[in-house]
Amino acid sequence: MELEVRHLRVIAVVAQQGSLPAAAAALGVSTATLGSEVGRIERALGCSLFRTSGDTLACTAIGERVAARARVVVNEVSLLRDDVRSHQSGQGPLRLSSDSLRYFTSFVSHAYATDMRRPLLPVPPLTGTTTTEAISDGRIDVAVVIALAATRPRERPDVGERLIVEREPLLVALSASHPLAAQRCVDIRDLAGEDWILPPVEIDPGSEATSSVLGALGVTLRSSYGPHDLGPLWPAVVTGRAVSFAVPTAAAPPGGVLRPLCDQPIIARRLLRWRLGSIGEEDVERCVRAAGSAYREQLTHTAQTQGWWPTARSDEKPTLAS
Repeated sequence: MELEVRHLRVIAVVAQQGSLPAAAAALGVSTATLGSEVGRIERALGCSLFRTSGDTLACTAIGERVAARARVVVNEVSLLRDDVRSHQSGQGPLRLSSDSLRYFTSFVSHAYATDMRRPLLPVPPLTGTTTTEAISDGRIDVAVVIALAATRPRERPDVGERLIVEREPLLVALSASHPLAAQRCVDIRDLAGEDWILPPVEIDPGSEATSSVLGALGVTLRSSYGPHDLGPLWPAVVTGRAVSFAVPTAAAPPGGVLRPLCDQPIIARRLLRWRLGSIGEEDVERCVRAAGSAYREQLTHTAQTQGWWPTARSDEKPTLAS
């Protein structure tokens, strides 16, 4: 016999009630039926879960462990069902995310400031998967993602999309002591021999689109680290062990610098994506406004604090969607 959730529920209820009659009443079955079911479960597991003590049932040592795990599984299944029902009815929390941690906090803050029809549940950037995959398989409802402009996205009939930033030229992050750090812009061909940290998966320089762009320039990057967000790996950049791509809203720490890439060989876009059917049209519009406001806020901070901005040409700066 294969154990099912209903069997785990029986174990959890019997352990909680402490007697077959009480557990049978809680489960809505006869005492005899429940006794037979407990026997089948114990035979399937190959151990005794309960022992009789007068008029009560007490868990054996292994029974206590099994009952504890059974309660966890039963509770998770209950939460799963509630989550599915709430999202089908459009009343559950709207799960927001982004593939950039620094942008995520600003996006969520601006989303809270809008009059969303549903409560918000921020989901920090995920690891081990792309944000778009997480939208498609239902782990999150809506997110702002970064994608290469030259990338041809895989068709996802269950995912909607709106453009937030039309043109986002990627920068290069260097140590302040790097020989090229003194230049206004850096030719990516001069960095071909460096150890590179790969940015998040969706703007991975190992992708076909980026490889094609760089291949036309005769550049092959030597990727030694990643994929990770740049933030936790700034120490590797600051100490000169590696260089990395960075988005224009990134903030360089002491000892690090950001520089435009000459002729902007790598252009990204920022997109709002959502799982179709999980969010209404009015809330999509609210998310679009929140995403744009969050990006403008970060650009304002960049203009005020980042040394590369005042000398950058207009085509080296981002262009928001109209």
